[in-house]
Amino acid sequence: MKLVKTLAVAITAVLTALIVIPLVALAGLFVWLKLTEENDQDLLDLDLEDAG
Repeated sequence: MKLVKTLAVAITAVLTALIVIPLVALAGLFVWLKLTEENDQDLLDLDLEDAG
């Protein structure tokens, strides 16, 4: 019975990791995209001011 409980906990941990890790990675990429998008917009504004 202890083996079954240990196996259930291990399977649950693996399934949880398979769901949580990609979600954390996607959240990190989303934050990085938003931060760099803001910086790109600032650079674009500076380029337009220099051209005008």
